[in-house]
Amino acid sequence: MASPKPRFRGEDAVRDLDAALRTMKREGCHLLVTGEVDARVADRATRRLFGDPNYDRKRVLAAPDPSTHVDRCLPVDVSPTDPAVWVVDPTGRARSIPPSAGDYTLPDADDDGSDLERLRQELVQAVAFYADAGDGLAPAELRVGVASADALLERDDRHAVEQFLRTLGALVRGVDGMGHVQVALPDDHPTVASLSPLFDARIELRRRDGLVPEQRWHVPDRDVTTAWTQL
Repeated sequence: MASPKPRFRGEDAVRDLDAALRTMKREGCHLLVTGEVDARVADRATRRLFGDPNYDRKRVLAAPDPSTHVDRCLPVDVSPTDPAVWVVDPTGRARSIPPSAGDYTLPDADDDGSDLERLRQELVQAVAFYADAGDGLAPAELRVGVASADALLERDDRHAVEQFLRTLGALVRGVDGMGHVQVALPDDHPTVASLSPLFDARIELRRRDGLVPEQRWHVPDRDVTTAWTQL
């Protein structure tokens, strides 16, 4: 028996997406951002997913690719040196941590192990730091983003990357946070198909010649694909 086709457009799809977003914000989620777009469009998506700068958010940005422009990934008026921002870099070059986290022993590029393992270790530390601070975290207060997983997919064992993404998803959902991972691949790419079950939804990006960047959401559990809208 054929699988039901995703529902496009229409009030039902919008209503289902709104319900899914409310659930994901309340219970935590892990999102896969796809699409062959330039870095500035991908950075814009990350800024939006990191949330309104006027609200209290704790933001953890992982930059496994040395070409990542950290400032472009953060919302306007949010700085890498803000106490509510932790920039994770397995090489240590772009790392920025809150002053009150200075006692943490962070992974060092000279340590044994891979960049992927060091990335995992520091992400665990960053999430634990914010979860343990003050009165803990409200739903959707913590935002975690991996600016680009492309370098990980190119240089690391696929099974190891999938295990890393699975661990990250459990970590973020465990504190009712919202996480996202960027891959610069078409949404119908086989790699996206293999990674998709690790995520709660996908956000597909595109930019057609002369037009503004657009996005559409795919929520497999609800068989919903939205219409394209401006990013």
